Amino acid sequence: MLSDRVRERLEQLNRTALPARSKTNARQQPLTANGSCKATISPNHNSYLPSGSAVGTPYGKHWLIQQPLEQLWPRGPKLIEQTTRYENPIVEERDPDLFQLECFFPHRILWLDLETCGFAGSMVFLAGVMHLESDGIVLTQLWARNYAEEKALLHTLWTLVQRSNLLMTFNGKSFDWPQVQDRSTLHHLGTSCPGTEKIQELRYEPFYLDAHSDRPEIGHFDLLHHARRRWKSQLPNCKLQTLERYICGRNRVGDIPGRDIPLAYHDYVRTGNTEQVRSILHHNALDLVTLLQLSLTFIGYQPCSKSRVAS
Repeated sequence: MLSDRVRERLEQLNRTALPARSKTNARQQPLTANGSCKATISPNHNSYLPSGSAVGTPYGKHWLIQQPLEQLWPRGPKLIEQTTRYENPIVEERDPDLFQLECFFPHRILWLDLETCGFAGSMVFLAGVMHLESDGIVLTQLWARNYAEEKALLHTLWTLVQRSNLLMTFNGKSFDWPQVQDRSTLHHLGTSCPGTEKIQELRYEPFYLDAHSDRPEIGHFDLLHHARRRWKSQLPNCKLQTLERYICGRNRVGDIPGRDIPLAYHDYVRTGNTEQVRSILHHNALDLVTLLQLSLTFIGYQPCSKSRVAS
């Protein structure tokens, strides 16, 4: 836990004015699914970030970026529609996790992938989720523009959790979900019983989580464990990008290595340089697309090796 002195120093750093935008950053623009550029101009320093908006919470604001699934994975929505009509004999064996996946897919599932400042216990600065909205599945990325925005980010994440019945992660039972719980405890965001996983009644009303509130409870499907059972004897390993290559038929080119992400975020907070921010967001988005595509294999659909994700 941070001491009061360290926390005050971080807050001072966060209040430091950002440097003027460089010519290099001025030319950087996000790519859409078809490879064309999309301008992101706004009247404040957040224009350096990909298109999004500042979201207010009871604990301050954070940045939110949202885009429909078809911009990242053009064939995805059609494949998901086909999958929901497919009967999988594996599910008929009534494996509890697979049965929940079939019951809740895709309407009440929250796919989650975090980016943090390092190992367990470090700050969560990006929570990427995929979930169903009225017009289809969307990617929502919750971004902390400085260290002080983590609490607001976590509050928004819990708001999304309470609207879902099943959490889908990759190694999330060992890392992502304990990280969310621990950082929420640090910020006095609700209380929960460790290991509690049950189907909750979905809630959409205004949500406020304080130190005395009960955190929403949700079932949890960790795809890593199921992937190991199914493919460990057939593949070199069961890392996410290995599965992405052999099961989804895709290779990443120019992706930022996960080990470099914490340092890139610290550099962004310290200098305001957004050169690598889009790389971090894209890495997180690709992880979630792969997680979604892999989840289809457990309810009957086998991905085609020609599947394409926008890069």
